[in-house]
Amino acid sequence: MNATPRFKPILDSSIPPWISSRYSLLTWWEMENFSAAEFYEFGSRLGSARKNLESSFESKISKESWRKTEGYKTFKRVKEQCEAIGLQFSALCVKEFLRSVKGDLSSKRLLQAIIETENTIRREMDGVSFFYMPYDQTKYYDRSDLFGKKINTRFPKVQFDMVEAGNCFAMGRGTACVFHLMRIMEVGVQEFGIALGVTLAGQKNWHNILEEVNKAIKALPSKGPKTVELSQASANLYSVKLAWRNEVMHPNDKYTLEEAKNLIGQVSLFMKQLAEII
Repeated sequence: MNATPRFKPILDSSIPPWISSRYSLLTWWEMENFSAAEFYEFGSRLGSARKNLESSFESKISKESWRKTEGYKTFKRVKEQCEAIGLQFSALCVKEFLRSVKGDLSSKRLLQAIIETENTIRREMDGVSFFYMPYDQTKYYDRSDLFGKKINTRFPKVQFDMVEAGNCFAMGRGTACVFHLMRIMEVGVQEFGIALGVTLAGQKNWHNILEEVNKAIKALPSKGPKTVELSQASANLYSVKLAWRNEVMHPNDKYTLEEAKNLIGQVSLFMKQLAEII
C-alpha cells in the first residue's frame, strides 16, 4: 500500500485551501502557508493600536486628521488582509466602521471599533473547524486503489465501498469501516458462489453459500492447482464470516480501529484471491 498521502491540488491560491479543496486532506503547512502571516500581522496591528489607545487617550480627532494616522492605515490593511484570507464578515465589520466616520472621532469610539473587529475575527474563525488525521491513517483516505487496481477492474461494484471503507478508517470510524467492508464481502461471496455454480448465490446468506461452495470444491479434483486456491479462498471467507459478519448485523456492536484494520487486510486478501481464481 502506498504510504504517501494523497492531497488534491490547490487550484486557486487566492482562495483558502479548505474552500478550494473541500473534503480533501490538507497539510498543516498548506494551511499555515496560506494565512499565518496575515493572522500574525493584523493581530499585531490591532493589538498595538489598542495598547496605544488604552495608554494615551485623546479626546477627539477630526476625520481629515484620522485619515493620516497609523490607526486609519491599520484598519485599511486589516480589511484587505481579512478579504485575502476569506474573513468576509470581519472585512465588512471594518468597512462599515470606516464608512461610519463622518465627523470627529473619539478615542473611545476608536477603541470600541478595534475591540469589535477583534471579536468579529475571533467569532468568524471559530466558525471554521478542522479535523486532525494521524499521519499513518492518511494513506487510507480517498484511495481508489485501496485493494489494488486489479480489484477495481474485476469487481467494479465494490469501488464505492472500498473508497468509503478507507475513508472511514482514516477518519477513526472503525464500525463504519467494517460496515463497508462487509458490503464488499457480500459482492465477493456472490461472485465466488456464481463462479462455482452455486444456485441463487445472490439471494442466500453467507452460511448457505459457504456450504454449497465447499460442496462444489470437494467435487473438484483434490490435487488440482485450482482446487487448492479455491480451498484457500473458502477458508479465508469462513474466517471472515466467523469473526465479523455474524456480529456486524447486531446494532449494539462496535469495532475498534485495530479490528477494522485487521479486517481490511482479510477482505483485501480474499478479494485478491478471488480476482486471481475466477
